[in-house]
Amino acid sequence: MQALAADLGVSRATLYRWTGHRDQLLSDVLWTLSDDIFEQAKADHPEHTGPERLLAIFRQYLGVLVQARPLHVFLQQETHAALRILTSREAGVHPRTVRALAELLREEQDAGTFAPKSDLDSLAYAVVRVTEGFIYNDAIVAIEPEVERAAGIVALLLE
Repeated sequence: MQALAADLGVSRATLYRWTGHRDQLLSDVLWTLSDDIFEQAKADHPEHTGPERLLAIFRQYLGVLVQARPLHVFLQQETHAALRILTSREAGVHPRTVRALAELLREEQDAGTFAPKSDLDSLAYAVVRVTEGFIYNDAIVAIEPEVERAAGIVALLLE
């Protein structure tokens, strides 16, 4: 935070007023990048509907995340902070990801192309938790994340 404040030409106190604490700033930055990837994946699949669209978006989104070298470096260099920021219900990334996915599920349900077998918020939460397990835990132990394996599990949840 000190280096960022210096780069911006402001005091650390001003930076903290603008951004909150370090974890909050990292959470906001990671969420913004994640949301951009998610929105691009949604835009890239207008020809699909229902579970086919949901899985196409999921595969693209997850594929980009697992290829993101900065995310791997963050997980390896600051494992505990990264997991807290990315997966905690109290941090900003996890709950916002669940909300964004629930909104996408709702869009497909409202269009009549998706009939979930559970409430959308619980389904979105389950999909996000499964995804976190595949991409963050695998990145920590240097196992190549398996997008298709995760997609197979998510497909079961979306049936």
